[in-house]
Amino acid sequence: MTVHEAIPDIDTLLGDVSRYFETPHDLVVCDQLNRAEKVLLLRHWEHDVHLMMVASEENMTTGEPPKTAEQMSAIKAALAALGDGTEEDAGKTASAG
Repeated sequence: MTVHEAIPDIDTLLGDVSRYFETPHDLVVCDQLNRAEKVLLLRHWEHDVHLMMVASEENMTTGEPPKTAEQMSAIKAALAALGDGTEEDAGKTASAG
């Protein structure tokens, strides 16, 4: 997806986030989505990658395995950049206040 290309509606994006965004960073910098939509899409993407990792561990994949560990790290970094409200972010807020 290019910077100026219109994105589909949120339901379509949820069907396959990685089809529309090459990297989690691309999703984070997309100016056509609000923060809540970005977090929702990243969480969905995270779930999909987790399922791929489980399938790989159970030898249920075909062909070359995807780089799921790198994808998961990139997704977690993107969520952290958005301040998604995870335990880690909550700890930062609690210690700051």
